[in-house]
Amino acid sequence: MVRTIIPRAKRVPLEIPITYRIAGDDEWVETRMLNISESGVLFGAVLEPGTPVEVVFSTPVQVGALAPGKIVCSGEVVRTTELGAVAARFEECRFLLEVRE
Repeated sequence: MVRTIIPRAKRVPLEIPITYRIAGDDEWVETRMLNISESGVLFGAVLEPGTPVEVVFSTPVQVGALAPGKIVCSGEVVRTTELGAVAARFEECRFLLEVRE
């Protein structure tokens, strides 16, 4: 049996504000991002693996295929850490355009 090793996406330490909610909830919660890759994000929260989440953040730098700017992503919590953080894998991301008056 041949095993294929799929490398993890490169993580970028980026401690910036992030807002999240359980998908479908009305209430958004503000916290801090710890790191990000083009496939997911690690942020401060207490959620169980399998929880569907939405996150909004504004990254000042390009991260893989994610260009700088305000982004909203939907995904799922895939793991927790002993330090009170969760890792969420992105399923879909899109840019939020600012409306200027």
